Amino acid sequence: MAQLDADSSRLTIKLVFYGPALSGKTTNLIYLHDYLQPELSGELMTMEIKDDRTLFFDLLPLGFRTPSGLLIKSNCS
Repeated sequence: MAQLDADSSRLTIKLVFYGPALSGKTTNLIYLHDYLQPELSGELMTMEIKDDRTLFFDLLPLGFRTPSGLLIKSNCS
């Protein structure tokens, strides 16, 4: 899903990481959260469970600006 608001130069996307267990999906989200500017990333929400496995999902609202000024934001709804 993607939604472009040309008036405010904003593109909202929904990005889904999907893959087998222990393939690094949560690790990648943690890295992205730590790497991005704090004002463009929301709170990383994870479900801590036994054996360090993700049971259902992790959520990471994030965003960044392209060199042209377009704001790209993720939608976690």
